[in-house]
Amino acid sequence: MVSPDVLATSDIVVVGAGLAGLCTAFELRRRGFDVAVVEQRFPAFGASGRNPGCLWVQTRRSGVELAIARAAGAKYTEYVDELGDVFEYRRLGGLFFFETEEQGRILEDYVRSRRADDIEIELLSRSQATKHAPMLPATAIGAVYCAEDAQIDTQQFVGALSAAIVRSGVRLYENTAVLSVIRQGNHVDGVRTVRGDIRASGVVWATGAWTLNLTAEGIVLPVTTARMGQVVTQPVDQRPSAILHGPRGVAHCGALTDLSSYEASVFAHPHARPTQGADRLDYDDSLAQNRSGSLVIGAGIDSYGSLNPHISIASTEAMVSTTLERYPNQTHLGVTGLWAGLMSDTPDHLPIVGRIDAAHVNAGHSWGVASAPVAGQVLAELIAGEQSEFATALKADRPSLEAAR
Repeated sequence: MVSPDVLATSDIVVVGAGLAGLCTAFELRRRGFDVAVVEQRFPAFGASGRNPGCLWVQTRRSGVELAIARAAGAKYTEYVDELGDVFEYRRLGGLFFFETEEQGRILEDYVRSRRADDIEIELLSRSQATKHAPMLPATAIGAVYCAEDAQIDTQQFVGALSAAIVRSGVRLYENTAVLSVIRQGNHVDGVRTVRGDIRASGVVWATGAWTLNLTAEGIVLPVTTARMGQVVTQPVDQRPSAILHGPRGVAHCGALTDLSSYEASVFAHPHARPTQGADRLDYDDSLAQNRSGSLVIGAGIDSYGSLNPHISIASTEAMVSTTLERYPNQTHLGVTGLWAGLMSDTPDHLPIVGRIDAAHVNAGHSWGVASAPVAGQVLAELIAGEQSEFATALKADRPSLEAAR
């Protein structure tokens, strides 16, 4: 039986302690709100703690996507100033490498398109690219380099941000599942948790893939889920380098896939299964090195529409086979982890941020390392009644989402 006791009172309760939730809480507290954060497990339990921390600018579509990614770079600079450089914000650029001449020809169009958006980008030979990333795969014959791409250590960032908001007076309740909202007529008066009620005049749902469960609260959003996996190796003796993206999976590279010259077959993973439903297997071809020196290789994407957090054998095989082909001299590396994070996405690949019903939502982050800090600021601006640059583009009833309902 749930205790009727009040666990806390606050102006705003944020449900979810991933990147989106913590950035929202941080921005709200900066504006003077009394904030409580409630998390079903622990900070960064979901996808926020299981990713290589890549902040890709060059792959983002022209317009709002690109503007948000660039704004995220500025936000992380602010976070370094306020938190200290404790999450290793690396601004070493990113390499989009290619393995065939046909891929290279299409990427030449990609470079021209990106330059039209005033992105600092260039096409490099293999020897030139290796200077930015000594871990460039043996199969790469050239690459596109963008100096604006960056990387953070997401687990360190979440840890630093959690500590900062607690120091500022935010109450953080871990291992505290939310059962329902508390309603008073047409108003929301907080949330009911397994530990008691948190009374608040405003509720923010920043629940990642678990946004699907908001249907119980009458909130139905066009958010889809999938499981994204990565292979993590033991540390290698290698200096930090540019983050890498390869050509064997470009589903999240809208600036490339939108080109008229783009051909999906040229950028297909040999082990991907482009079928629909439960057997679908996609690939997001990325490689990065984390703070400890470990390689994070991925990413297999499957389990669409599910909340199953366990990495599949098929996804693991796709990542391992690619690694063996690209790094024949690194087969001795030990595998220290198989990460699986539940990601969420929307039809137009932009997050949903704003007021819905009597609550607020910050959800649908398929590229959350770049979008979450900006979305957190946008939602705090809306709640505080401030002007917000991206609010209209991210609202739930935008035309691009209404058409998908």
